[in-house]
Amino acid sequence: MGRIVVLSRAGEASLPAASVKAIRVRHDLRFVRRQMRPCEADAARLLTDADILASTNVTLPHLSERLLDRLPSLRHVVLYATGHEHLDADRLDARGIALSTLPHYATNAVAEHALALIFACATRLHLANDRARGHAPADVSLRGVELTSRTLAVIGVGRIGTRLADLARGLGMAVLGVDRDPGARARAGARGIRMVSLTAALADADVVAVTASTAPGESPILGGDELDWLGRDTFVVNAGRPALVDRAAITKALADGRLRGYAVDEVCFDPADPVQGRLLAEGRVLQSAHSAWWRDEVLARGAQMFARTIAAAADGAPINVVPAAGALVGQAG
Repeated sequence: MGRIVVLSRAGEASLPAASVKAIRVRHDLRFVRRQMRPCEADAARLLTDADILASTNVTLPHLSERLLDRLPSLRHVVLYATGHEHLDADRLDARGIALSTLPHYATNAVAEHALALIFACATRLHLANDRARGHAPADVSLRGVELTSRTLAVIGVGRIGTRLADLARGLGMAVLGVDRDPGARARAGARGIRMVSLTAALADADVVAVTASTAPGESPILGGDELDWLGRDTFVVNAGRPALVDRAAITKALADGRLRGYAVDEVCFDPADPVQGRLLAEGRVLQSAHSAWWRDEVLARGAQMFARTIAAAADGAPINVVPAAGALVGQAG
């Protein structure tokens, strides 16, 4: 019988009721409701004798060497998330602790959100809404562009990137794909996505969508040199982590008029900063506050996947296990 501790804001409601009942037939399942991550002392107390820790990102303890020393029974971590670059999979593996994530639960939602950001940049819809409410200067231009027949470069053609490519082609856009992973390139090519080098994609793109994954310590995919390849009317949309695009470099490119707009699914531009505040007021920067995954269907799907992944780990047949030494390549989600 496995000893499972689930940390989350929703408590028992994190899993479907039927799944809770089924897991409890075979295992010791305990829920702990937290609004934020516990400190080391609280985490050590809450997880005493736990075999499996299942947690959302916001409630996940910092799994330091010192905390892990205090959790000798822990053998599996199940994370209610897709990205896991904030966890040291090698450190866990060295201690015999496996890590599982939910790689598919938000794919469609994030791809749709990336498309929504592209539409917002093209139509200036966010700025039109602000101006209608008196939150933007009356003389700010609402002039946009049509997307049909324009070229979209998708950087990172994993699950999210290929789904976005399908959606964009449905609008009549030409799509170019970029990925450093040979397997991802082959799979995307088999789906009819034209794969090219990063420089070739940036040189030809009207819109660039970043849907790549991140790895600790890596440089941004789009820095100053890469942004110089883009035309002055290009939009950049970042549906991955903010670190994938150099904020200082893209701020300068926007301020200098070398790019038309930037959208990012996070809050990383400061309205109090004179330059960043002006770009926000002009609608040339759009921030969507890490909301891409926040959908009714994703929450329902995620609860089911969370339950299945927890049960599989407890039953000794784990699924969705992250390779210890394999930094993610190809997609964020």
